[in-house]
Amino acid sequence: MNSQEREVFWQTLCSLKGNGEQDVQKLRQAIKPPKYLFRYRPVSMNSLEALRTNKLYFSSANYYDDPFDTFLHIDIERIKDEYLSAFQTPESTAAVIEQVIPIVADTLPAEQLAQITVENVTKALSQGLLENFLNSALALRDEVKKDTWSVCFSENGFNETLWLKYADQHKGFVQIYDLENNDNFLCGKQEKCANCGIRHYGTPLYPIYYSDIPYDATNFAKIVMLNKLEELTGKPIPQQLYALMGSGLWEREKTTLIKKKCHEYDEEWRMITGCVMKPPIMMEWIPSGIILGLRMGQAEENLVVSAAKEAGIKNIYKSYIDLQNRLNAVLVSCGEPSVGEEVRI
Repeated sequence: MNSQEREVFWQTLCSLKGNGEQDVQKLRQAIKPPKYLFRYRPVSMNSLEALRTNKLYFSSANYYDDPFDTFLHIDIERIKDEYLSAFQTPESTAAVIEQVIPIVADTLPAEQLAQITVENVTKALSQGLLENFLNSALALRDEVKKDTWSVCFSENGFNETLWLKYADQHKGFVQIYDLENNDNFLCGKQEKCANCGIRHYGTPLYPIYYSDIPYDATNFAKIVMLNKLEELTGKPIPQQLYALMGSGLWEREKTTLIKKKCHEYDEEWRMITGCVMKPPIMMEWIPSGIILGLRMGQAEENLVVSAAKEAGIKNIYKSYIDLQNRLNAVLVSCGEPSVGEEVRI
């Protein structure tokens, strides 16, 4: 997808109001997947084992190399103003206390509940209660990141920057995934998949949108904060509070599917989990082929080719620089006898 098509996808995502089939179909129509996706890998014990067993492991956003990936852009000044307005007068402070008491009633001793008065809350505000609250709001960024799991691909298998960054400076390899080959997608087709969340909720695949205008996740942060409070107290949050924040649908997708414009060269696609799952989270998908790095040593090449063949991967390509001074690949091994042909996938 080019930049204009990715922007159409993003605008469609931001326009969704619900999670019914109509909205899902609308989003699908805005996505134009390529035939192939590519995953850049270094040669390591973990990557070789994953290659051998056809496994793709989902990573938590906490471990992304870019600290601004899946980053909640929170308008902290807006939250601060709203917070202060809620405690602007004794009457408004009393109204807040009236809402909070039922939520925390079962989690605090009676003597502590008795201390939640207008006078004490006003005193606490003057002693740093607001700053503590704002710090808690900012800490929600890590809460969202640790619960966001994905596998990242590129629609370009000859991206020189990605070869340098993720395939150990051309000494690694690239796994090729054919989106039109459903037989190679093993998830949900085996007996062990019966209770897997991926089988029941899928692993939606989306393009990344690139923009220097961040997505404002302030309302999403408030929803996460209310969810956290509900989890800690075991008490339901009044629905009227949630209603003020919006539905919360598609917010996690909006947060993780936008990156800064400087990363546009990645041509990235991201597969994310469709439900909350416990790590390790993985899926099984047989690559249609692999590309060996331009600078890969013979020993590493032998390891990668051996793992690929054990996994049932027949098409093996070797990188080289062609007569147009471009990174390209030649087919060196496949299920058919037509080896040695140039292929720019």
